[in-house]
Amino acid sequence: MINQILYVDDDSTAQSLFNLVNKKAAFAKEVLFATSGQQVLDFYEQLLLKLPAISPLYPELLFIDLVMPIMDGWELLDTWVSKYLPAFPATQVIIISSSINPADRAKVAHYPCVLDFISKPATVPLLNEIRLKVQKS
Repeated sequence: MINQILYVDDDSTAQSLFNLVNKKAAFAKEVLFATSGQQVLDFYEQLLLKLPAISPLYPELLFIDLVMPIMDGWELLDTWVSKYLPAFPATQVIIISSSINPADRAKVAHYPCVLDFISKPATVPLLNEIRLKVQKS
């Protein structure tokens, strides 16, 4: 079981559904939620201040929704990769989106830390597939 994940989505219904599916799949012990890119950046800024004392107590997976106001998922990912990935290299990213744009799926190839691109809503089979990918990586 994964210890901790951070799920980023401005939609509270999507967050609630993810929480239910996570419990049903016994996927992660702890799910932290953020509703904006800025909350994620603030969270990681606080983690940086606590390094190395927190190691390894930080999210193993970062789920990012692409469509969010103010800072979309791509902007968040770009900032997170450049500023925080070096300090948290074990964290992998899952893009979770309702987007059916093939360009979005293709774009993840430019980010080695992105483990997968999944469609909303998350399901137990999807989380089981991610679990297998995490174990292989």
